Amino acid sequence: MSFSHPLRNDPSAARLISLAKLAMAAEVDPRDTHGPYVIMQTGYVPGDLTMNAADYLLGRSGSWLAFHWFIRLPVPERRAEFVFGTVTEVMVLLEDLAGTVQVMTADGIVHDATPDEEWHQAMFGG
Repeated sequence: MSFSHPLRNDPSAARLISLAKLAMAAEVDPRDTHGPYVIMQTGYVPGDLTMNAADYLLGRSGSWLAFHWFIRLPVPERRAEFVFGTVTEVMVLLEDLAGTVQVMTADGIVHDATPDEEWHQAMFGG
């Protein structure tokens, strides 16, 4: 049985996921050999008494967004906020990450949008 934890602004709690297998990978410039990337963490929103864990992605803004909303974002927004071309970009963001965890809400996300299955498979293997 695995136990979840609240989301943390702690680089050791995050996972770097390569998106190199996605068709769109070649469109990201600059990117390094294994890029592009997203930063993911599994946990629950701090203060959520239900402690329901989910996968969250870290954006350039320093805020986390639940994966189930991420794959419903329009592709340009998704790329602009959450896709990093190089490990250097990721490291700079993680080094500056501090303070209270901020979680983005679903405001402005098309709720009935079809999830992007290609991204889901690339990140979770199926």
